[in-house]
Amino acid sequence: MQHILLPILAFFARLIVSRHRPYIIGVTGTVGKTTITTHIARFLVEQYGNKNVSYSLHHYNGEYGLPLTIIGCRTPGRNPFLWIWVFIVALSRLLHSYPRYLVLEYGIDHPGEMQFLLSIATPDIAILTPVEPNHLEQFGSLDIYRANKLLLIEHASIRIIHESLRQYIDLDALYYSLGALSDIDAAHIEMDISGTRAVVQYSKKEYPIKLPAIGTFQIENLLPLYPIADALRIDPTHIALYASHWSPETGRSSILSGIHDSMIIDGSYNGGYLSLREGIVSMRSFLHSHRVIFLIGDMRELGDVSREIHEQLAHEICDIIPHESRVSFYLVGPMMRDYVAPILSSHFHTLLYLSSREAWEHIKDDLAQNQTDTIVYAKWSQNTIFIEEGIKLLLWNLLDIHKLPRQTASWMQKKEAFFHSLDK
Repeated sequence: MQHILLPILAFFARLIVSRHRPYIIGVTGTVGKTTITTHIARFLVEQYGNKNVSYSLHHYNGEYGLPLTIIGCRTPGRNPFLWIWVFIVALSRLLHSYPRYLVLEYGIDHPGEMQFLLSIATPDIAILTPVEPNHLEQFGSLDIYRANKLLLIEHASIRIIHESLRQYIDLDALYYSLGALSDIDAAHIEMDISGTRAVVQYSKKEYPIKLPAIGTFQIENLLPLYPIADALRIDPTHIALYASHWSPETGRSSILSGIHDSMIIDGSYNGGYLSLREGIVSMRSFLHSHRVIFLIGDMRELGDVSREIHEQLAHEICDIIPHESRVSFYLVGPMMRDYVAPILSSHFHTLLYLSSREAWEHIKDDLAQNQTDTIVYAKWSQNTIFIEEGIKLLLWNLLDIHKLPRQTASWMQKKEAFFHSLDK
């Protein structure tokens, strides 16, 4: 069925793009890709309205997801009748009006996928976020994976690229990062429990900004908006207004109130090496005023470099966090046990678990016994573990459960099956 549906889906998506010629903004990378895509889409909606901006509310991004985003439908799964409806909607989108702006996320997990996506839609503005080891099992090496990501920028008229990739680029581009050598950067970054403040520097001007989220990386993820606003002739001061009422999506560093006056930073949606590292860097700002509990799980889909990346993260943590700090590490998963724990346990209070629910039970007891100002920072990589389920044990307001990722009936079924397997 797949070999029939995918070509038809791509055919309709190509026809829609070819007929309506929307202004396309495309994003790829591995760190901050979905967050930056969402920032761009929401910011443009605020400027132009929903009717003029099309994007995926469901973060579709691969060979099925990108054409479904263009058509404007959810995936029908295996239901053939719903697939017929998708193609009816596609025909309607082809024949009727279409939004002026199209924001697309280009996600790849196997060779050739980027070329396929670009055969459907080539972006006018291309944004390339940091590329870290991920999905390497299919690509074989980071160099090949990165090279496939770089294909996105080849035909774009405006290229906005993270500073970490400069050495791999031989085309004109604007670079963004928190470093002073970039075309778009930020200075005077400060954090407290109400959020993060900074001054963005772009095109020889300074723009103060504050957003109700914790993390230097949260500021970095906003930086591509400035050249986009410039290209579309939008007043860049509007970005600060957008940021002031923005809130993270579920599991992407959401701030939740926990029991015993604790605060939970929920990064449970996903997490690779760079995003884990940056989250830990951000928590360092609170060590003078809070006790910090880190609950981190295995990083997945790393292939042959899994040991290397996990050990690298452990050494980075030892460099980032002062050894005398009031911190504890609750590690979940076999790779954390085998590669990270032996390094961290020499310097920090470190505990090991295979089940995130068991880890959260112990954190709950810890909070009850040590009722001091505590921040619990949770992050992991998708595929089993399911750290978000344990957060439910710590929530001060149970209505906040809807702020956690993967709470649909189908996901809950998968989770219960996983946790049940650990109990056997």
